[in-house]
Amino acid sequence: MISYMPPKSPEECPTVLLLGTDTPIGLAIVRDLGRAGYRVIGIGHTERALAGKSRYCSAHYVRAGRNEALILQIEQLAAEHDARFLMAISEGDLLTLNRFRDRLEESIIPLLPTADMLTKVLDKNICQDYAEQAGIRTPKTRQFTSLDEVQSNLGQLSYPLVLKWGDPNAVAPLLEDAGLDMVKTGYARTAEELLGQLAVYEPVGHYPMVQEYCPGFGLGQMFLVRDGRILMEFQHERLHEWPPEGGVSSLCASVPLDQHVEIREKSRSLLEKLNWNGVAMVEYRFHPASGTYYFMEINGRFWGSLPLATAAGVPFPSALVACCGEGREISELSDYKALKCCFLIPETKRLMRLLVQKNRIRDPFYRPDTLRSLLGYIAAPFRPDLCYYIFQWRDPKPFFSDLGGMLLKFARLLRR
Repeated sequence: MISYMPPKSPEECPTVLLLGTDTPIGLAIVRDLGRAGYRVIGIGHTERALAGKSRYCSAHYVRAGRNEALILQIEQLAAEHDARFLMAISEGDLLTLNRFRDRLEESIIPLLPTADMLTKVLDKNICQDYAEQAGIRTPKTRQFTSLDEVQSNLGQLSYPLVLKWGDPNAVAPLLEDAGLDMVKTGYARTAEELLGQLAVYEPVGHYPMVQEYCPGFGLGQMFLVRDGRILMEFQHERLHEWPPEGGVSSLCASVPLDQHVEIREKSRSLLEKLNWNGVAMVEYRFHPASGTYYFMEINGRFWGSLPLATAAGVPFPSALVACCGEGREISELSDYKALKCCFLIPETKRLMRLLVQKNRIRDPFYRPDTLRSLLGYIAAPFRPDLCYYIFQWRDPKPFFSDLGGMLLKFARLLRR
C-alpha cells in the first residue's frame, strides 16, 4: 500500500485551496487531503456545498463569480490562509485558471494541467489521434461540417451510430446562445434519425461527432504522473451508470492490476506521448465477448469515481500534493482493496428508470437485468465490500446536509 509520510506537525502542514467543493469529487479530495494531514480551504457555489460540510474542510467560502472576481478571491484567500497549493476540478474552472496562470503563480502553486495539456485531451479528435499513435483502437468517427455532407455520405455509414461532441466546452456557449440543450450522447438507428438529430444544430453551424456504436461496459484506468514517470495507478469497471445507457458512474468496482494489463501499458504509453503531468483517467469501452477495448476519452482532471479510489486505499489527491507539489517520493502501490462504490441518488434514479421508464432509455441495444438490479439495490446496505460516494460514518455531515437540501427542494415542489 501507499506508505509516504504526511507532515509530522501542524506547523509543517501545507494549506491547500480547493476550487470546487460542490460534488462528491470535491468531497473525496477534501477527505483525502485532510486525513493525510493537509489543511483544506474550500470554495464552492453555495454555502451548502457538499465538501464544505466535511470535518476535514478547515474553512469554506462561496465563490465570488467568474474570471477576474474569482482570481482576486483566490489571491485574497491564499494570502489570508497562507495557502501554498491550488487545486480545481471542473474543466471550465481549469480553463479559467489557466488563463490567469502566470498571475496566480505569483501567490500560489497551481497543481493543474497546463493549457497545452488540456487542449490535447478536451478535444476528442486530437485525443483520438494520440490514442491511435499508442496503438489503441478508437471508434470509427466522422466529423461532418454540413447537412449536405451528411446526405452525401449516408450510404457509407453503418447503424446504429453514436453522436457526441468533440469538444463540449468549446461548443457549449454556442448552443446556449441558440437556445439548444447540451446533449452529451445521442443514438441514431437509421439515416432518418441521424439527419433529424443533426439538423437541430444547423443554426449553430457545428455538429457532434458521429461514431460507430461500441458495445460493452466502461473501464477506467487512473494514473498519477510526474515528469513522465507513473507514480500511482488504479482501475475500475463501471457496473451501473446514470442514465442507464451511459453517463456518470452510479455503481463501480475496483479491479486488480493483474487484469487488463496489456491495455494499461498502452494507456501508459498514451500519457507519455501527451507529456502528461498530474492525474488523469484513460477511459475505454470494453467488450468481454470479443476482448475488444475501444478508446473513449481522457479525463485530464479528477474523475467522478474518485471516492472509490480513495476508499480502496489509493490517495490520488494527497499524493498529487506530496509528489507534484512538495516534491516528495512515495512508495509504489502494489495492491488495493476490492470494493464497490455507490452514488446513491443516481443509482436510485437508474433503478426507477428500469422499473417504470424503460421507454426513455435511448440506447437501442441496452438490455438491463431489472430483477438483478432491484435485488442488488435492496441488498446493498448489507454488503461489507460496499462504500458510498457521499456517506461515511467518520464524516456524516455532508450526507445529512445533502439529504436536507433534497428534502427542501421536494417541499418546494409540493407547495407549487
